Amino acid sequence: MEIDSEKWRQTLIEGALKLGLTMSVNQARTMGCHALELIQWNRVTNLTSITDPLDVALKHYVDALAAVPWIGDRTRVLDAGSGGGFPGIPLAIMQPGLSVILVDSVRKKVSFLKHAIRTLGLSGIDAVHGRLEDLGRLPGYRAKFDRVVCRAFSSLEDFAILALPFLAPGGCLLAMKGPQANHSHETANQKDDGAIILGGISFSLRIHRYRLPFLDARRSLVMLMPLNES
Repeated sequence: MEIDSEKWRQTLIEGALKLGLTMSVNQARTMGCHALELIQWNRVTNLTSITDPLDVALKHYVDALAAVPWIGDRTRVLDAGSGGGFPGIPLAIMQPGLSVILVDSVRKKVSFLKHAIRTLGLSGIDAVHGRLEDLGRLPGYRAKFDRVVCRAFSSLEDFAILALPFLAPGGCLLAMKGPQANHSHETANQKDDGAIILGGISFSLRIHRYRLPFLDARRSLVMLMPLNES
């Protein structure tokens, strides 16, 4: 299988369907274009360690789509530590009505993200170079987003502390994790629905556990909503 081949695109479509989502051929083709650019740039810029075509399809694109039911339409999304554009770019392709900001602290990665956005012809999405702790203090970013999503943080507490300033009232944080995530001890004694204290802040907690289609790999999506908002 080759990236952006008909079989590769069909894998995306079938993988999305197993998650309860409908992906068009054009959306799969756009993701394939992004994947080709990702692998091309990865030769000189460290964007991903995942390069096998099937793994790219499932572990990057299909996995990113697991967040779709938790995002909603016409939502302002910040992708914290976007790297090669995950999950922000697949989300923007699947839900064109989203407003998405991709943030990364590595300038070369942001250069790739901006190139990818132009190449794919995406609208309503931009890439920003910066550190979350700095951007969260700026009026243009503070309390401006309905969802802050990430796949990059090893610590759930670190993510909560850095991402909370970006949340608009009623917003929530979404952390997408594999089975060996370092935050597993943080939720080890938690039910899938409950409350948790992170960084001295109380959050309502929901954990959506799922398996990656075709690979049967365990994944989890942790949703955090701050309690007692003032």
